[in-house]
Amino acid sequence: MNTLSLTGSSTRWFLRGTAVGMLLMAAVNALSYFVRSSDWSSLVGKPQSQDESIGFPLTIWEAGNTYGGLFADYPNMGVNILVAAALGSLIGMVAARHRDYLNQLVGDLDEGESATASTQRIQFSLFGLMVATTIAAVFATVASKLAVRPETLIAIYTLGPITLVALAMLPRRLSWQQRVVIITPAAFSLIAVAIAVGRGLGMEFDKVLMGIFLSWTPQSAIAAITLTSYLLVQQSREVRSEE
Repeated sequence: MNTLSLTGSSTRWFLRGTAVGMLLMAAVNALSYFVRSSDWSSLVGKPQSQDESIGFPLTIWEAGNTYGGLFADYPNMGVNILVAAALGSLIGMVAARHRDYLNQLVGDLDEGESATASTQRIQFSLFGLMVATTIAAVFATVASKLAVRPETLIAIYTLGPITLVALAMLPRRLSWQQRVVIITPAAFSLIAVAIAVGRGLGMEFDKVLMGIFLSWTPQSAIAAITLTSYLLVQQSREVRSEE
């Protein structure tokens, strides 16, 4: 089975490092909401105040501020993006400098993954898209009728990423690309459920998406970086033990 190679050139590793830095800053910005805001109740449809804001290192949004008809403070957002790009570039340069060693590690991981993966490729198809859409519609209907409670949103916010990863890891003998294919429609289905619950609670569409971003981004970033680091460290130990 032909899969996307994990090895790459200096440019590719630089871009990967930059993406890691940007992801870290996105996670920090999401977490800043819970530090800067004294009231999180609007995320579950029961706002008690407008003491909400988000942004790191600069505040890019706060409740009640119209920003002259704009959604956010775009100059501050630009500064935050530059900070994220600077951090990402620094990590990218480190990754590019050690590309040979990293290529050796991920190359061995790629070979091991290919050896144990199933020979049957999972592909998107019109039928598969229809099935995923139907499942999302069913989940949304059930949620809107039976689970229109703030606790349901809290569960999706806090357990969503863990549930998605567990769902993708249950099937055996699948490559990481195939597991991504499983996670994608499952994530959209869970988001559809959250939106349906939010509508039942009288919440605005963008507020539900904001809650998902604030909750899922830090969890996903920490999990992805931790898991990747663990795999690379384990592979590094195996390489050293064979020398």
